[in-house]
Amino acid sequence: MVVGRRGRPQVSSRAQVEAAAFELFLERGYTETSIMDIVAAAGISRTTFFRYFPNKAALVWSPFEEGTRDLQSALDTVDDDVPVMEAIRAGVFDSVVPRLDDEGLWRAQFRILDTSPELRAEGAQRWLAWAEVVARFVASRIGVRPTAVVPAGIGGAVQGAVLAALRDSVEVPAFGGDLLSVLDTSLVSLGRNLQKWIDEQ
Repeated sequence: MVVGRRGRPQVSSRAQVEAAAFELFLERGYTETSIMDIVAAAGISRTTFFRYFPNKAALVWSPFEEGTRDLQSALDTVDDDVPVMEAIRAGVFDSVVPRLDDEGLWRAQFRILDTSPELRAEGAQRWLAWAEVVARFVASRIGVRPTAVVPAGIGGAVQGAVLAALRDSVEVPAFGGDLLSVLDTSLVSLGRNLQKWIDEQ
């Protein structure tokens, strides 16, 4: 991972600043790491940091936000003849797969997001927004409000399945290596039942 410590080159890209910050979070903890620590490690100015991120939490949530945008993009562009739950499953994979890495950094990043007291309340709101992306897609397909029972229920169910799979991958390392397989199996099974609910509308 590239960080701007003694003897190492200065970094300046958004992704490299994120990498430097997450290295510090893993070493010291999220709460114990300040913006000034990140600035020093990345070899950048405070002005540069705030050009990329409005605050420390925004930096941590950046990969999650990218995933939410990828999910939205996938659902916005899916063909109308693709069944709703099949489209959602594919969209989830479009949002999850790019976040994964062979070194398992994604697992450490998720642990920080899911366990840091400072981030917990914001995490609930961000996952709610993620579920609403799914709900809006379902609503657009069946012609109801996103807050109606069916789309809201499906959004919550899919979000719950994804979050549970991610948590298991952190708590049980052996499971984490097979995350995509288990996530796929879960979404296929869940989707089969939820598609019936949709078809009844």
